[in-house]
Amino acid sequence: MKTILTAAAALALSTVLHPAGAVAAEQTFSAPVKDDVLSRMFTWWNQAIKDPNGFTVEAFSRYFTDDAVLRINGTNRAAGIQNLTERFRMIQKGVEAVEIKVPFVEAFSSPDGSKIFTYHLEEAMEKGKTSHSMVMGYAEIRDGKIALVNFISIDGQPGPIAGK
Repeated sequence: MKTILTAAAALALSTVLHPAGAVAAEQTFSAPVKDDVLSRMFTWWNQAIKDPNGFTVEAFSRYFTDDAVLRINGTNRAAGIQNLTERFRMIQKGVEAVEIKVPFVEAFSSPDGSKIFTYHLEEAMEKGKTSHSMVMGYAEIRDGKIALVNFISIDGQPGPIAGK
């Protein structure tokens, strides 16, 4: 019992002395959740894309680091808050609708909370035609914000899972 109490006290003290460790512990998870920074960002994003003035540098700054990178299918699509804002304004003008499905199909964090891995679905409408995508990858988190989005995206919808 004394060993357990000593370990608990040491953990509590390390949290006080090292608050970053406390933040990482709060950001770790092994299933989809609604309160991680990536889920919160996509929830915001789903609303912002409907608003012609929704994508602003200030809004992106709430979720992304100043030097954030958006990488899709191995290609950097945007780097930095200004570039992210411009990219998503361009997408916004070219589609009638886009929705990132939240909560994600699957999601988990790295043990230290520095990465969020996800499998999620997207639905879009462009020129009256609906499209679906399956997206997998991860986001790197630094100081509570997204520093890198590194996703692989393919067109289509998930089919039946064998054995289910």
